[in-house]
Amino acid sequence: MAITDTNGIDLSGVSGRLIQTVPLTKNPAPQAFASDPVNGHVFVLQMESAAMTPAGNMYLNRIDRQSGRLTGSMYLKGFGHGISMGAEPVGTDTYLWTEVGPVSPNDGVNTSFGTAVTRFAFVDGATLDQADVAPEKKFTPPGGRSTGPSVDFANNVLAIVHIRDKVRCFTRYDLAKAGRGEWVEVGSTFQLPAGAETGLTFQGYTVLGGVLYVYQWQKDPATTYPGTAYITSYSLDTKEKLDSQVVTGADGLPRREPEGLAVEVDPATGETRLLFGFSDTVPGTTGRRNVTVCWYPTAPAVDGVRVLSDWVDLTPAAGVRPGAQAPRGRLIALAGTTHLQLRGTVTCALTADALIATLPQRLFPTRTVRQNVPRNMNTGRGVCRIEANALGELWAYGATGDNPITWIDLDCVSVAWR
Repeated sequence: MAITDTNGIDLSGVSGRLIQTVPLTKNPAPQAFASDPVNGHVFVLQMESAAMTPAGNMYLNRIDRQSGRLTGSMYLKGFGHGISMGAEPVGTDTYLWTEVGPVSPNDGVNTSFGTAVTRFAFVDGATLDQADVAPEKKFTPPGGRSTGPSVDFANNVLAIVHIRDKVRCFTRYDLAKAGRGEWVEVGSTFQLPAGAETGLTFQGYTVLGGVLYVYQWQKDPATTYPGTAYITSYSLDTKEKLDSQVVTGADGLPRREPEGLAVEVDPATGETRLLFGFSDTVPGTTGRRNVTVCWYPTAPAVDGVRVLSDWVDLTPAAGVRPGAQAPRGRLIALAGTTHLQLRGTVTCALTADALIATLPQRLFPTRTVRQNVPRNMNTGRGVCRIEANALGELWAYGATGDNPITWIDLDCVSVAWR
């Protein structure tokens, strides 16, 4: 049953895409991410291989949220596992909240997780060592095990997850005061109820207002991947479970491991979004991982339609030119189904199947979508097939040497997308 919570989020509802299949600094899988929409960034943490000694080193990636391009990175030595993180815009800079060492001992449960949290400015190319972080810049929550911060910028709240007496707890603090080293709690600490993690792997969390969202993964018993991802929501005030749903976004990723939750406020529209991430394998490599970030909307539908991404230009391929109306695309949700819509025309000289354009990151599907569209009439042929794939490539099929395609009309394209 669909449930829309007090934030306007329906965990069984439609979702949009922020970035897709972005390769990161090194090979490891992403662990957590945070968004700074004010300055146009997405930040992603990767844990260096657990085989490295000493353990607990992480890579911090900065990605342009429009293009999906990697724009910078940092190396964090002895910080932990990357269970969660937060981003705080300060002017044109971004300050990151992360866990920090010393990391927990090898006790079979909390190996290489940070025992405190800290805040620092992103500096491209810099290396930070936890041993050089001043004690007053670290905060250790009760228990000091498996810590990780998350920022609810919409409500000026910093949340911290920590394990106390073998129970996973979530405590909220005033964000502005925490940034000054004053730790003032907001509300009461929430403890995950008994049995909430049985058979599941904790993959991240975030808070928005009075709601806690917990990301979990049930591995496939035979193949491990892709398994099943779940988001469960709880009331931080009443302590009751609100909803629990299987996450269906980006279901075409072949190695689809859930990694990270966050919230953001879109500076252009003011809409608050719940972001959820996945790790996948970079095609053509030996295990290198990438990151995809999706989001649940909170803005209500207008006349039954939710716009998940407004009209944006496609990039024509070499030798393909925009027609009278440039090719553009958008995502809308109607009656619980997300649709990729295209419009505009292109002119070309195709004599074989060919790439005609590239979609922006937010429109990439994870499963190929296709539709027949009008083309120039030639010896009785006036239709060709177009396909958009998981790399964002828009291809046209049907041209031959004796029956070239000279123009394609995209105005009729409205196809189910996921």
